[in-house]
Amino acid sequence: MHTKIMKTSRRSFFKKTALATTALGVIPVLVKPHTASFPGVPRELINPWIELSAKAYLHNAELISKMARGKPVLAVLKNNAYGLGDVEVAKILDKSPHIHGFALVKDNRCLALRAAGVKKPILLMGDFSNSLGPQLVNGEITLSAFSKESCKKIVSLVVDPGRKVKVQLYLDTGLGRMGMPYDQPLDWITPLKENSQIAITGLFSTLTTSLDFAKEQLERFEQFKDRVIATGVSIKNTHIAPSLSLLQLQESHMTMVRPGILLHGSFPLAVKSQSKEYPLAPTFRLQARVIRMERLKKGETIGFSRFYEVKQDEWIATLPIGWADGYDSSAENGAKVMINNKLYTVVNVNASHCNLVVGQEHEVAVGDIATLIGPDAPEITPQGFSALIDGNNYLQINYKESLPKFVFDAFR
Repeated sequence: MHTKIMKTSRRSFFKKTALATTALGVIPVLVKPHTASFPGVPRELINPWIELSAKAYLHNAELISKMARGKPVLAVLKNNAYGLGDVEVAKILDKSPHIHGFALVKDNRCLALRAAGVKKPILLMGDFSNSLGPQLVNGEITLSAFSKESCKKIVSLVVDPGRKVKVQLYLDTGLGRMGMPYDQPLDWITPLKENSQIAITGLFSTLTTSLDFAKEQLERFEQFKDRVIATGVSIKNTHIAPSLSLLQLQESHMTMVRPGILLHGSFPLAVKSQSKEYPLAPTFRLQARVIRMERLKKGETIGFSRFYEVKQDEWIATLPIGWADGYDSSAENGAKVMINNKLYTVVNVNASHCNLVVGQEHEVAVGDIATLIGPDAPEITPQGFSALIDGNNYLQINYKESLPKFVFDAFR
């Protein structure tokens, strides 16, 4: 098989991919899609995969800016953009006039965006390796000063008189996991502000989900900012609002907002009622091909734990995707999957496979394409999925980086 793949011609690959995308009813913007694990492999040999809609992402970026009364958007693409591909999503959003830049938490992922040609500003919200520090500076990645130790590392990067090191101050106003505590003396900033080759470009923090405490965090943030400005430091950019706070607290918008999950078309559950006012578009499809169809007899069971017992003789479909790929194992509690425009119930999820009840009629064939999450029906959107399993809609955060990504102009 590997020999055959290596011999696939470029023309043949383009032809096969174009036919496959037409059959799926989508308009391809990249005929040869980026795939992290299988570069150059024809699409029909890939199973499962993720599809992304550029139009949906650009629509959401514009709508989020409207939510923030026109404020620019710092797009959070941490955890590989919730499993949807940080490089792929960044390359789409790099074209949006509403996107100021991108925020990530891993140093190597910041560099990956630059290597892929992403031009907008990038903020590293986490720590960095000493060995990658010079590359980050050369790539004009803005670093975070969140502790005295991180400040020392940043100062050590000042080696080229012709290049400034960009820094934002990361403040802990009560989240408790990252940032310099807001009530500390300002001496930790001194090495940064006294070095002419270090440019402090902003100040940021993160709000908790508790609305009352978030308001207290805002007060702490403003007080700290005033203290810093009083020392002679100019603060150009300030941001503190993730997706939830963006919608709950207008006063948290500051100079820009910093959403994550909203970009992908999902609302935090606490504010999902606003989905009617702001019709975000689902941006992705999680898909797989059926690899097995068998008619099981009444009384037979499925899975290690025998979670599902067949109630009558019925057809069971198997898909090659499970919780090890990031498909939520709670799907077996009532989630739906679409095949040939019809919904079927998930009855078992293990590490590598999941099973669907098709019924007494043989309506599904091996090779048919199944959509596990997507915009095609309310039940299989991220929010619809979460409602059926009584879970949450931060589900895409689990999708593994190894799942190939296909980027299209738009879904049809």
